[in-house]
Amino acid sequence: MIYIKSTLVGIVALFVATIIYFVCVTSILMRKYPPPPGGEVSFDLRVLVNSPLFWLVALAAFALGFYWEFRRTR
Repeated sequence: MIYIKSTLVGIVALFVATIIYFVCVTSILMRKYPPPPGGEVSFDLRVLVNSPLFWLVALAAFALGFYWEFRRTR
């Protein structure tokens, strides 16, 4: 049961970190490359997901969430 709970907490941490990552990257890119006046802004999420930094953040979030719950329930 400890492994199931730890895995679920790791998955929740992964989703939270992914949302925070997308919000932060979007805000950074909007400041770095301002849109032209009257122009539209669009982002291709596939580009952000294919980034090695995204996978590093996702893996670290899952590992930290798993370890935190595993250590806490042990």
